[in-house]
Amino acid sequence: MRRALLLALLLGSALAVRPTVTPALLRAAVSEGERLAAAPEAGYPLRPYTVYAVPDTLNLVAANGSVDAVTLATPFERTRYAVFLRRLGEDPVRPEDARAQADLPDHEVAFIVFAHGRTPDDQTFLTQFSAARLTLGGRSVPLLDTARSGASISQYPRTAGEIGLRFIGTVTYRFRLPAGLENASGTLRFTDATGKAFTLPVQLSRYR
Repeated sequence: MRRALLLALLLGSALAVRPTVTPALLRAAVSEGERLAAAPEAGYPLRPYTVYAVPDTLNLVAANGSVDAVTLATPFERTRYAVFLRRLGEDPVRPEDARAQADLPDHEVAFIVFAHGRTPDDQTFLTQFSAARLTLGGRSVPLLDTARSGASISQYPRTAGEIGLRFIGTVTYRFRLPAGLENASGTLRFTDATGKAFTLPVQLSRYR
């Protein structure tokens, strides 16, 4: 499932940002999460929330560094995802429970960096990512938290000249959005485990 969420960056439509999950949006998140879980073979649609992705996430290219993709998490999207996961397990879920399990409060966003180790035996790569800096509308947005997942093994089958095995994991940078910047544009900056510096354009008005 972890690999499917990384690689299946599926088609979808972009919507306006929603900094708070209103009762109407909560109902929509539950409805969409249940609908997506009813067709699990299609995967979870991360593409509409993708800020960055390498051209081929099944192929390791040294020049790309250790990052495969970066997605934006919003309160609405994380709530929908919580419903999706519960329904995949055929577990009942109340809307208020799904909102709590989303673990992303209103007026906050998170950037989830999907990454791999530099070598087949590198399991500490996530600790080598720098802190992130987010600017929106010309203002610096404070970083609230950096969370690192555990590492698990995965395969990159189209990698030339090697077996293509790497440990993979995520680094999640969480920010609180100041009032008035919920639809702003700016940049996300961080350095990955190889020392590669990333400067990624961010346009919050593309997301719900």
